[in-house]
Amino acid sequence: MIRMLTAWLAAVLLVAFLYLGATALWFNRPSPLILGMPPLVFWFLVVPIVTPLVLGTLYLFDRRYNPQQDYFTDASG
Repeated sequence: MIRMLTAWLAAVLLVAFLYLGATALWFNRPSPLILGMPPLVFWFLVVPIVTPLVLGTLYLFDRRYNPQQDYFTDASG
């Protein structure tokens, strides 16, 4: 149970860092252009692609290590 709480907390902090921390640290300047866009606009196009990857990894981790999964799955139909 502690493992899953730690994984969820890490995923939430990572997504929050992607939106808030990385933008403030690395992408909040007007140049150089990335694919013709300012870095901040480019980053806000990349983050929605990266976030589902993080959450999908968390989902797979949750399905593997969640002990309640067998409890809620009824094999008898």
